[in-house]
Amino acid sequence: MSRSLLVGALGAASTVCATLALAPAAGAADGTYDVYACKGPTGSPVGVAGWTSSATSGAGATDGCAGGGPFSVTVGLNAAETTRAAWSFAAPAGTRVAGVQLNRATQGFGGAKASRLVYELNADGQAAGAGLEGLTQFREDQDQADLTAPVTKPGLDASGLSLGLRCSPTANSATCPNGTASVNVQQAVVTLKDAAAPSVGNVQQTDSGDVSGVLRTKFDASDVGGGLYRVRTLVDGQPFLNEGLGDANCADADPATPDTFQYLTPQPCVPSVAGREVAVDYRKLSPGPHTVQTDVQDAAGNTTTVSAVPFPKANVDGTAADYERLRTASFRAWFVKGSKHPRSLSVNVGTRTTVRGDVVDKKGKGIAGVRLDVYHVLANGKRTLAKTGLKTRTNGRFTYIVSSRIDTRKIQMTYRIVRPGPVSNRRTLALRVTKKGKTFYLPGNKPKAKKSTKK
Repeated sequence: MSRSLLVGALGAASTVCATLALAPAAGAADGTYDVYACKGPTGSPVGVAGWTSSATSGAGATDGCAGGGPFSVTVGLNAAETTRAAWSFAAPAGTRVAGVQLNRATQGFGGAKASRLVYELNADGQAAGAGLEGLTQFREDQDQADLTAPVTKPGLDASGLSLGLRCSPTANSATCPNGTASVNVQQAVVTLKDAAAPSVGNVQQTDSGDVSGVLRTKFDASDVGGGLYRVRTLVDGQPFLNEGLGDANCADADPATPDTFQYLTPQPCVPSVAGREVAVDYRKLSPGPHTVQTDVQDAAGNTTTVSAVPFPKANVDGTAADYERLRTASFRAWFVKGSKHPRSLSVNVGTRTTVRGDVVDKKGKGIAGVRLDVYHVLANGKRTLAKTGLKTRTNGRFTYIVSSRIDTRKIQMTYRIVRPGPVSNRRTLALRVTKKGKTFYLPGNKPKAKKSTKK
């Protein structure tokens, strides 16, 4: 049944029902959603989307909702046997009617002659006046006195609803000789059951975020029923971001309540999306490793997971426990020259140079699988990424070979506790390349001349 409850009372013998107050909704995603007509969950006038009217001569099915009134069925004076009017609701493809709530009142049913008038509210798609044959879900009828209280019927499993008013004369009379009678609905809430979760395909991680800092995931999705409602991003299982997938119809009709599955149309959201991208910037997350999950949800709250990946993740090929070792790790780097560990070195042009180093925990034990980034800083100040993902070996050590075809520059190595994430530590080595005893620079890489401050 609907997550909303209709409460309140209707004024007797009124052609317009009294306005109802709505109790707070539970907001559970139980595979159902509510469709409001005539008045929304906030009490403001709305349309009658999903409901269609029909009427014969001598009867009427009118819509006064735009002006704050009800939608109604009416039978006039001395109605004939064939006189009838109805409003009908058909569940969209992929859904079933699970319940109905009507703020309704009848007028003109008092007295013996009025007993020939029949008001019917049927479920399971029965036409007004069709009787009980084959009808197993629900029927409310009245042929004696006026009704002034709301009707609430949960637990349905129907293809549709029909609210009708008709003349049912006796054997002694071919007409219903009473005055005008009507059934007025100030608010209708139909609860639809959508049993199918969205289908997801073509999932692609277009950017791991390791360099850019932004995790990007693309996917296609489709849904049979109420349509695709939103994309949800969860971080470590907790809500982080919701992004809508449809237009204004595909939005909660009352954001002030916990229930987020209230709409003004029966099929409010889009049936499919293609190439939808979800982006998560690590700078908006708390420091440390996380698990980022992307879900797609339909209008009834049915959810399908698109992806679940570590982001940022601990900068190590290991278990989550290694993150604590990384937080207090020491990082070293040096040029290989005999038994010494210099951080500056001078070599002749054309010489291949080796850099070694290690990453160890606070106990001095090497950490394997740590990734380092290597940058070259030229003498003119230009900084370029020369290698990303240089990994430490089993003993926590690493080796980096510097090309023999370079000039004087700085070799800068950076270490991050998590990737992506800020640089936690860096080591800078100075390499001087000489040619015939002079510092060697490739064309365009020379230091910029300093401007004179003398006047």
